[in-house]
Amino acid sequence: MRFIMMGVAAAALAAAPAFAQIERLPETSRSEAQSNAINNSLNAQSRSRIQTQQNQFEINSLRNENAIRSAPPPVVAPPVAPAIR
Repeated sequence: MRFIMMGVAAAALAAAPAFAQIERLPETSRSEAQSNAINNSLNAQSRSRIQTQQNQFEINSLRNENAIRSAPPPVVAPPVAPAIR
């Protein structure tokens, strides 16, 4: 009896992967497909916005760096000696 039970269990385990390969996921509904498309669009817009912000940050950094380099050195007034009484 044990031998038969083990044989049935082994056959069931061997057939499980083959059955899983045949079984298909259900088709997506129109509303689910539309929801997925909207989510993908929002994700793409977010990535684009992040890239634009990063580019603007780098451009501003380079402009500030360039402005600091090209600015003339600050004028420092000569020290004033204290008046002697």
